[in-house]
Amino acid sequence: MSLKYKELYDDKYFENRNSTDLNRLKSFEQEKEFIYQYIKEGTICDIGCSTGEFLNHIKWNGQMYGMEINEDAIKIAKNSGISFDKNILTENNFFDVVVFRGTIQHVPNPFFYIEKAYDSLKDGGYIVFLATPNMNSLYYKFFNTLPMLDDPRNFYIPSDKTLSNALKNFRFDIIEIDKPYLKSPYSNVVNDHLKFFKKLLFRTDDKFAFWGNSINIIARKKI
Repeated sequence: MSLKYKELYDDKYFENRNSTDLNRLKSFEQEKEFIYQYIKEGTICDIGCSTGEFLNHIKWNGQMYGMEINEDAIKIAKNSGISFDKNILTENNFFDVVVFRGTIQHVPNPFFYIEKAYDSLKDGGYIVFLATPNMNSLYYKFFNTLPMLDDPRNFYIPSDKTLSNALKNFRFDIIEIDKPYLKSPYSNVVNDHLKFFKKLLFRTDDKFAFWGNSINIIARKKI
């Protein structure tokens, strides 16, 4: 990984990733419900695991592994039970679950990582995308951006259609695609719609949750 890429994720980037952001924690709960419909335990790898706050907050039952680029975040994650000696680039037929939580858009070679996730999963294992931007949303179609996009760090802007199609091409079976706007702690239906029309008319810099902006996808490696 190049030094320039690592500089995009300095310590400041992780300032609100230590289980102190209440809206993030509420999002974790909603995402926990989404995952736990299908699998509740096993060996898991969190790609871009940050400080390990997600896996620890949902109280994952099983061996937890992570991939992360920031050394200080890795130290915190290790102290909370995340291991880094195995990952999707080193293992085959090993993990029960691979999670990309808000990270697939930040990976310079996303399809390589999806392919390696496939190889690293056991037959019947799950790949999960959470808090993932959706280019196939009204917000993006009108404004050519999304609130969660961070231009210097974005290499790929997925959509429910393109990402699910890529997963099918890598021989995953799509289990569920969720667009959790109403369940999001960031949503306020009335204010969000008012802001949408204001932005449409006056091209303001407002950023807000909206229908379909974010997607969760869970898929399964073919048995």
